Parts: sequence; C-alpha cells; structure tokens
Amino acid sequence: MTDGTAVRRETSGDVVVLTMNRPERHNVLDAEMTDALVSETTALARDDTVRAVVLTAAGRHFSLGGPLDEFDDVLGGDDDTVRAHWLRRTEALATLVENLYTMPCPVIAAVHGQAAGAGFSLALACDLRIASDRARFNFGYGALGSSTDGGMSWLLPRVLSPAKAVELLLEQPVLRAARAQAEGIVTTVVPAADLHERALEVATGLTRSARHSVTTAKRLVHDSAFVTLTEHMKNEHRVFAEGMLTDDMRHALAARRQGELPTFGNAPTGLRSR
Repeated sequence: MTDGTAVRRETSGDVVVLTMNRPERHNVLDAEMTDALVSETTALARDDTVRAVVLTAAGRHFSLGGPLDEFDDVLGGDDDTVRAHWLRRTEALATLVENLYTMPCPVIAAVHGQAAGAGFSLALACDLRIASDRARFNFGYGALGSSTDGGMSWLLPRVLSPAKAVELLLEQPVLRAARAQAEGIVTTVVPAADLHERALEVATGLTRSARHSVTTAKRLVHDSAFVTLTEHMKNEHRVFAEGMLTDDMRHALAARRQGELPTFGNAPTGLRSR
C-alpha cells in the first residue's frame, strides 16, 4: 500500500531517504516518477542541512527502467513525433541523473530486486551501491534492440573501466548481486531483510565525517576526468586552502591539541516522513 506520492521522502538526522513509491508499476521511470525525482533531487542539492541521501524503492524491484507501455503507445506516431517525444522525456531523465551524480553530499543506492535499464543507470549515478542478495542488475537494452540511456555508457566506464564497460554492454548479462560486487559495481551485498538498515547505517556514518572532506572528495574525483594533472592539482590545492578556513578544521586541530579525536556531524533522530 502506498500513500499516493510517486516519491516518498523521510529524514533520519542529517540523512534523507528517497523511496520510489510506485510498487504496482515496479517503479518504472515514467513521466510522473522521473519528474518527482527531479523535483526532490533539485531541492536536496540546494539544502545544506542534508549530509547524505539514500535512494531506494518500495515493492519487489528497485526500478524496471523505462515504461514499456509508453513505448508501445508512442511508436504509433510518425517518426518526427516519436523522436520529439523521447528527446523530451530523456531530457528529464538526464536532469535526474546529473542531479544524483553532482549532489554535494554522498548518495547511496539501496538496490533490491531488479535495477533494469534506466533504473540501473540511476544506481550507477549514485556514489555507493548497496545491494540485497536478491538484487539483479539488468542492462535490458539489447533485449529491446535499443541503445543505452540515462548516462549508462558514460557512467559504467567510470565505475569500472572502458574495456570492462564495453564488454558488459556487448554481452549484457543479468548481473546477480554477487557478480555485481565482484565486478566492482556494488559496494556491499547484504541479506534482503537488512538492506534498508545497512544503507541508513552507511549514510549516517558518512554524516559524521567533516563536510568539507566528504563533499570535496566527490567533486574533485568527478572533475579529475576532464583536466590535466597540473590543472587538477591547482584545483585540489585551492580547495585544500579553503578547507583550512572551515570550522571543522579548527575543531579537529583543537581536539588534536587536547589529545582527543574530533567528532563531526550530528547523531540520527529516527526516521521522519515529510
């Protein structure tokens, strides 16, 4: 049973949990779901009180990707209509993927059931992926005779390597959780009953790290792909200098002088729905 919203938002301390909430449709990324996720992630990116985000789903599956019923409906139109429709809808999907990938705080995907097609891309756009032992990562594109979407062909080489990404995109196996972990796609595999608790535990642990350390690690690694080493070190050292001015750095140095370990962030206060 759902509360009627496509995406449910709950908070636990400084962690926000976004739950795709269309289990009866296996959380397909139709217009309603995609637009709701864009709205939520856009708001989260602007909220500096949020220290970590968990993306998960209600029901049997994380997300079965694109809505195949919509595929059938749209294909009844002429070529220009079909092309215009999917360019419009994939723009929204692109915004969602970019929001997840560039979120200032860490984003953790908690995956159960299938993450297929664009649903798989959403998981790849997150920083960490924790999977149920029953999870399956399904490319799905080859079975439809389609190409990738949702940044799949950009994200996968960065999570793995270009050679491994090409291999998997050519073969398109269904990756069960254990193989997904062995390939490096999944960070941790846990029993299905423990998935939500484990994802929240990892996210909460990250909120206890210094904000500057966490946010800049993510940004610098992402940006490193587009600049030379010399340019990157200039950026890195500029960010390092900025970090020297943060309250967290002052607190850490004061604790060190006292022979103590610094603590950062806040403890969770229990899960609350918005």
